[in-house]
Amino acid sequence: MNYSTKNTDNRYILVLEDNNSRRTISLEESKYSLGRHSSNSIVIHSRQVSRKHATLIKKFNRKTNQESFWILDGDLEGKKSQNGIFINGEKCTVHELTDGDLINFGCEVNASYHAVSPATISESFIDKNKSKKIDKSILKPVKQPATLPLDKSVEPSTFLLDNSSLKDLGNDDTFQEESYLDPVTDLPNRILFNEYVSIAVTNAKRHKNCLAVFLIDIKRFSEVNDSFGYTIGDYFLQAIAHRLKNCIRTGDIVGRWGGDEFAILLPHIKEADNLYKITQRIIKELKYPFTVEDKTQSLVTHLGMAIYPKNGQVPQDLLNYAETQLIYHKRTGNHNILNENLSQTNASLSQVEKRLYEALTKKELCLYYQPQLNSNTKKTEAMEAFIRWKHPKYGLVPPKQFLPWVEKTELLVPLTRWILEQACTQNKKWQNAHLPFVIVSINLSMAQFHHPQLVDLVGESLTSTGLDPQWLELEITEAIILKDIKLAYEVIRELSELGVRVCLDDFGIGYAAVSNLHQMPFNTIKIDVSLIKDMDENPENTTLISALIALGESFDMRVVAEGVETQQQLNTLHNLHCQTMQGYHLSKPLSVQEATQFLTFHNIEPLDTL
Repeated sequence: MNYSTKNTDNRYILVLEDNNSRRTISLEESKYSLGRHSSNSIVIHSRQVSRKHATLIKKFNRKTNQESFWILDGDLEGKKSQNGIFINGEKCTVHELTDGDLINFGCEVNASYHAVSPATISESFIDKNKSKKIDKSILKPVKQPATLPLDKSVEPSTFLLDNSSLKDLGNDDTFQEESYLDPVTDLPNRILFNEYVSIAVTNAKRHKNCLAVFLIDIKRFSEVNDSFGYTIGDYFLQAIAHRLKNCIRTGDIVGRWGGDEFAILLPHIKEADNLYKITQRIIKELKYPFTVEDKTQSLVTHLGMAIYPKNGQVPQDLLNYAETQLIYHKRTGNHNILNENLSQTNASLSQVEKRLYEALTKKELCLYYQPQLNSNTKKTEAMEAFIRWKHPKYGLVPPKQFLPWVEKTELLVPLTRWILEQACTQNKKWQNAHLPFVIVSINLSMAQFHHPQLVDLVGESLTSTGLDPQWLELEITEAIILKDIKLAYEVIRELSELGVRVCLDDFGIGYAAVSNLHQMPFNTIKIDVSLIKDMDENPENTTLISALIALGESFDMRVVAEGVETQQQLNTLHNLHCQTMQGYHLSKPLSVQEATQFLTFHNIEPLDTL
């Protein structure tokens, strides 16, 4: 088998003209950074040039069997220059330089690139007489046309640069022109995007910062092509690319991942919370209908995300994690549906979202705690947390009046994080105050449980607060299980692996939960309040409750009767050997101060009601 060999006979010259001088630079190394900052390999003397304006990378082109230099706009961390780069008058992001190319840096600074034989270099460019004194006049600004002729009338200064401090891009030293940019959108395609991710990971390791990768899928985009044709479909892709570029920060990178998928790289994020604002911008930018050639179309998107170093510490692991998340969202139907109909409903929702965000940031939200008491020990066994909104106008607002709105906005993740952190922090404070160790229990909605970040949010909250996982319990209902039994099992298993307790709420009103009880690693079951409420009038409920208590005990689960409002209900449950009870007859939900007093007092004096 014959292998082609690299033709490396040519030498590469960059003739650079800035405010200080006209320089002839022999490109001996594989990578150079260009900009006005003194740390660059090639310093450009102009205030209009960015600190890190461009990068030169030597690669091998299989088509021409030649090495050549590529020029990239910005640095290898993904930060673009302010004014861009222009090759032969055309603005570009990435370009393979060929002999005679003229480079403009978006200002008065120009350069020309040359690939010449060593003989030509010795005769025309490089002054080999080392003792020859360079004419100082060439260090003054030289005003010439943008085209830089390589004549012998001006004696050039010669720079043989030291090894670049920039890091290698990888073992593969081959770049082909078509492998850089997507022909439809002019975005970096998968190959170039992968290079950017590799560079970003290297820099993130060095600077100990976080980065994030998004993969965005346009659902059923083939229907756009089928309805309007491939030409219009390409225009839609260009419109999507344009919107994505408009909503990211300077230095972030958008790429075409392939087909109907796009990718976004955020090389610098201070913390995971920053992602909320960035993600919100991306979603809002895509949610409005697209109009191309009088064709209007709303789109449905799925997002997959990975964060370095949490979800992976090498580029491929990050991309694999993002792909897995994307597939998961597509399978579960967790997507952002973008309506054409942006009417009063959406306007009202936007206002509610804004007000809820203010409530979160202005500390208008708080948690109340309702005790769960053990009828045998007469001590507090757990505290169930309930969120409340201390509205400045309407007073204490219960969750049912605002949580449904939260699930329609992008506040679900930050609110879930807030609830988890507040509850865990408070429980840790009680423990540090030498109060009885109790379980703190939190209800999860359907949206919260099925959100792909739930397990991560729980783990992060436990880590940041220092609470032992065994003192946190998460409550879910039968309806959550029935939506996707297999998925519910996986999430519950992951939570159990963290050491967190899981409770099945509203137990006894359906049969599916009973049939799957042995498969799910529940720690607690809560008998539905409707069964307790009608217990006095309906003797059949007493028989059912007795069976549920026995069932829970047979699986070694903690059984809680909630909604206990009378002494008669309490007595009946006690006779049925239900150990743990919760309800207004024992205590209403308490503020933090009241709950602390309750734990303090009943740590000394058992509750008389029991």
